[in-house]
Amino acid sequence: MVSTIGFVTLIFVANLDRISEFKASRDGIEARTREVVARAESAVSELQLLAVQVAELSLSLVKRQGRWGGYSDEEEEAIRKSVIAVLSKLKIPNSEMESVLKEWHRIVEFDYSHHILGGSSIPNNAAPEVLSEWKAMREGGIAKFPSPQEIMSFLVKNDYLTHELDELVKDYRFYCVNRFHKRPEVWQQRRDWGQLRKS
Repeated sequence: MVSTIGFVTLIFVANLDRISEFKASRDGIEARTREVVARAESAVSELQLLAVQVAELSLSLVKRQGRWGGYSDEEEEAIRKSVIAVLSKLKIPNSEMESVLKEWHRIVEFDYSHHILGGSSIPNNAAPEVLSEWKAMREGGIAKFPSPQEIMSFLVKNDYLTHELDELVKDYRFYCVNRFHKRPEVWQQRRDWGQLRKS
Protein backbone atom coordinates (compact mmCIF):
# COMPACT_ATOMS: atom_id res chain seq x y z
CA MET A 1 0.00 0.00 0.00
CA VAL A 2 2.81 2.37 0.96
CA SER A 3 4.60 1.61 -2.32
CA THR A 4 1.43 2.34 -4.31
CA ILE A 5 0.95 5.70 -2.59
CA GLY A 6 4.62 6.46 -3.17
CA PHE A 7 4.29 5.59 -6.86
CA VAL A 8 1.19 7.81 -7.28
CA THR A 9 2.96 10.62 -5.44
CA LEU A 10 6.00 10.33 -7.72
CA ILE A 11 3.78 10.40 -10.83
CA PHE A 12 1.95 13.43 -9.47
CA VAL A 13 5.16 15.33 -8.64
CA ALA A 14 6.74 14.44 -12.00
CA ASN A 15 3.74 15.94 -13.83
CA LEU A 16 3.13 18.88 -11.50
CA ASP A 17 3.96 21.41 -14.22
CA ARG A 18 1.12 20.02 -16.37
CA ILE A 19 -1.57 19.95 -13.68
CA SER A 20 -3.77 23.02 -13.29
CA GLU A 21 -6.31 21.68 -10.76
CA PHE A 22 -6.13 18.96 -8.15
CA LYS A 23 -9.09 17.86 -6.06
CA ALA A 24 -9.60 14.95 -3.66
CA SER A 25 -13.10 13.68 -3.00
CA ARG A 26 -14.91 10.56 -1.77
CA ASP A 27 -14.95 9.28 -5.34
CA GLY A 28 -11.22 9.60 -5.81
CA ILE A 29 -8.67 12.08 -7.05
CA GLU A 30 -9.26 14.45 -9.97
CA ALA A 31 -6.57 16.31 -11.83
CA ARG A 32 -7.05 18.53 -14.88
CA THR A 33 -3.94 18.98 -16.89
CA ARG A 34 -2.90 22.34 -18.26
CA GLU A 35 -2.73 20.79 -21.73
CA VAL A 36 -6.41 19.77 -21.65
CA VAL A 37 -7.44 23.20 -20.38
CA ALA A 38 -5.34 24.96 -23.02
CA ARG A 39 -6.85 22.84 -25.79
CA ALA A 40 -10.37 23.52 -24.54
CA GLU A 41 -9.73 27.27 -24.34
CA SER A 42 -8.25 27.21 -27.84
CA ALA A 43 -11.29 25.34 -29.16
CA VAL A 44 -13.66 27.89 -27.62
CA SER A 45 -11.62 30.74 -29.11
CA GLU A 46 -11.66 29.13 -32.54
CA LEU A 47 -15.40 28.47 -32.26
CA GLN A 48 -16.00 32.14 -31.45
CA LEU A 49 -13.91 33.21 -34.44
CA LEU A 50 -15.78 30.81 -36.72
CA ALA A 51 -19.13 32.00 -35.37
CA VAL A 52 -18.24 35.62 -36.16
CA GLN A 53 -17.16 34.75 -39.70
CA VAL A 54 -20.24 32.61 -40.40
CA ALA A 55 -22.55 35.26 -38.91
CA GLU A 56 -20.98 38.03 -41.02
CA LEU A 57 -21.30 35.95 -44.19
CA SER A 58 -24.88 34.88 -43.38
CA LEU A 59 -26.07 38.42 -42.75
CA SER A 60 -24.31 39.71 -45.85
CA LEU A 61 -25.96 37.03 -48.00
CA VAL A 62 -29.38 37.82 -46.54
CA LYS A 63 -28.99 41.49 -47.46
CA ARG A 64 -27.44 40.81 -50.88
CA GLN A 65 -30.01 38.24 -52.03
CA GLY A 66 -32.42 39.20 -54.83
CA ARG A 67 -33.09 42.85 -54.14
CA TRP A 68 -36.79 42.42 -55.00
CA GLY A 69 -38.46 39.27 -53.85
CA GLY A 70 -36.63 36.87 -51.57
CA TYR A 71 -36.74 37.67 -47.84
CA SER A 72 -39.25 40.17 -46.49
CA ASP A 73 -38.08 42.89 -44.08
CA GLU A 74 -39.62 40.92 -41.21
CA GLU A 75 -37.78 37.72 -42.20
CA GLU A 76 -34.48 39.57 -42.55
CA GLU A 77 -34.90 41.12 -39.12
CA ALA A 78 -35.78 37.75 -37.57
CA ILE A 79 -32.61 36.21 -39.06
CA ARG A 80 -30.49 39.13 -37.84
CA LYS A 81 -31.88 38.86 -34.30
CA SER A 82 -31.37 35.09 -34.28
CA VAL A 83 -27.72 35.37 -35.37
CA ILE A 84 -27.00 38.12 -32.82
CA ALA A 85 -28.64 36.05 -30.06
CA VAL A 86 -26.38 33.07 -30.85
CA LEU A 87 -23.29 35.28 -30.88
CA SER A 88 -24.32 36.77 -27.52
CA LYS A 89 -24.59 33.27 -26.03
CA LEU A 90 -21.05 32.59 -27.27
CA LYS A 91 -19.97 35.78 -25.46
CA ILE A 92 -18.67 37.44 -28.64
CA PRO A 93 -17.31 40.91 -27.75
CA ASN A 94 -19.25 44.01 -28.87
CA SER A 95 -16.39 45.03 -31.16
CA GLU A 96 -16.81 41.74 -33.05
CA MET A 97 -20.59 42.23 -33.17
CA GLU A 98 -20.03 45.56 -34.92
CA SER A 99 -17.82 43.82 -37.48
CA VAL A 100 -20.50 41.18 -38.12
CA LEU A 101 -23.12 43.88 -38.82
CA LYS A 102 -20.88 46.20 -40.84
CA GLU A 103 -21.98 44.86 -44.23
CA TRP A 104 -25.61 44.72 -43.13
CA HIS A 105 -25.61 48.42 -42.21
CA ARG A 106 -23.76 49.39 -45.37
CA ILE A 107 -26.40 47.75 -47.59
CA VAL A 108 -29.23 49.39 -45.62
CA GLU A 109 -27.52 52.76 -46.13
CA PHE A 110 -27.12 52.00 -49.84
CA ASP A 111 -30.84 51.26 -50.06
CA TYR A 112 -31.67 54.56 -48.37
CA SER A 113 -29.57 56.52 -50.85
CA HIS A 114 -30.80 54.48 -53.83
CA HIS A 115 -34.50 54.87 -53.07
CA ILE A 116 -34.32 58.51 -51.96
CA LEU A 117 -32.76 59.28 -55.34
CA GLY A 118 -35.74 57.66 -57.08
CA GLY A 119 -34.63 54.05 -57.34
CA SER A 120 -34.15 53.12 -60.98
CA SER A 121 -36.31 56.00 -62.25
CA ILE A 122 -34.53 58.93 -63.91
CA PRO A 123 -35.47 62.29 -62.32
CA ASN A 124 -38.42 63.94 -64.00
CA ASN A 125 -37.54 66.73 -66.49
CA ALA A 126 -33.86 66.68 -65.50
CA ALA A 127 -31.47 68.88 -67.48
CA PRO A 128 -28.46 67.02 -68.94
CA GLU A 129 -26.06 68.35 -66.29
CA VAL A 130 -28.45 67.36 -63.49
CA LEU A 131 -28.88 63.91 -64.96
CA SER A 132 -25.10 63.58 -65.22
CA GLU A 133 -24.71 64.52 -61.54
CA TRP A 134 -27.48 62.09 -60.56
CA LYS A 135 -25.80 59.24 -62.45
CA ALA A 136 -22.41 60.05 -60.88
CA MET A 137 -23.93 59.75 -57.40
CA ARG A 138 -25.17 56.26 -58.22
CA GLU A 139 -22.34 54.74 -60.22
CA GLY A 140 -20.34 53.60 -57.16
CA GLY A 141 -22.95 50.95 -56.32
CA ILE A 142 -22.71 49.37 -52.87
CA ALA A 143 -19.00 50.17 -52.65
CA LYS A 144 -19.52 53.95 -52.78
CA PHE A 145 -22.83 55.73 -52.43
CA PRO A 146 -23.81 59.26 -51.37
CA SER A 147 -24.14 60.28 -47.73
CA PRO A 148 -27.26 62.01 -46.38
CA GLN A 149 -25.45 65.35 -46.64
CA GLU A 150 -24.52 64.76 -50.28
CA ILE A 151 -28.08 63.78 -51.16
CA MET A 152 -29.50 66.82 -49.36
CA SER A 153 -27.12 69.12 -51.24
CA PHE A 154 -28.16 67.57 -54.57
CA LEU A 155 -31.88 67.86 -53.78
CA VAL A 156 -31.64 71.49 -52.64
CA LYS A 157 -29.35 72.58 -55.48
CA ASN A 158 -31.61 71.08 -58.16
CA ASP A 159 -34.95 72.04 -56.59
CA TYR A 160 -36.03 68.46 -55.84
CA LEU A 161 -36.39 68.85 -52.08
CA THR A 162 -39.90 68.26 -50.76
CA HIS A 163 -41.11 67.81 -47.19
CA GLU A 164 -41.30 64.03 -47.76
CA LEU A 165 -37.75 63.83 -49.13
CA ASP A 166 -36.47 66.00 -46.28
CA GLU A 167 -37.95 63.50 -43.82
CA LEU A 168 -36.45 60.56 -45.74
CA VAL A 169 -32.99 62.12 -45.65
CA LYS A 170 -33.43 62.63 -41.89
CA ASP A 171 -34.39 58.94 -41.62
CA TYR A 172 -31.21 58.02 -43.54
CA ARG A 173 -29.06 60.21 -41.28
CA PHE A 174 -30.74 58.74 -38.19
CA TYR A 175 -29.94 55.20 -39.34
CA CYS A 176 -26.28 56.09 -40.00
CA VAL A 177 -25.94 57.32 -36.41
CA ASN A 178 -28.19 54.92 -34.46
CA ARG A 179 -28.13 51.73 -36.56
CA PHE A 180 -31.90 51.26 -36.48
CA HIS A 181 -34.79 52.81 -38.40
CA LYS A 182 -36.46 55.97 -37.15
CA ARG A 183 -39.66 55.11 -39.02
CA PRO A 184 -39.71 51.37 -39.78
CA GLU A 185 -43.12 51.61 -41.41
CA VAL A 186 -41.80 54.18 -43.90
CA TRP A 187 -38.66 52.13 -44.54
CA GLN A 188 -40.82 49.15 -45.49
CA GLN A 189 -42.40 51.27 -48.25
CA ARG A 190 -39.04 52.35 -49.76
CA ARG A 191 -39.79 50.82 -53.16
CA ASP A 192 -42.74 53.20 -53.42
CA TRP A 193 -40.88 56.41 -52.56
CA GLY A 194 -41.04 57.26 -56.24
CA GLN A 195 -39.28 59.34 -58.86
CA LEU A 196 -37.56 62.67 -58.17
CA ARG A 197 -39.73 65.60 -59.28
CA LYS A 198 -39.25 69.33 -59.07
CA SER A 199 -40.65 70.69 -55.83
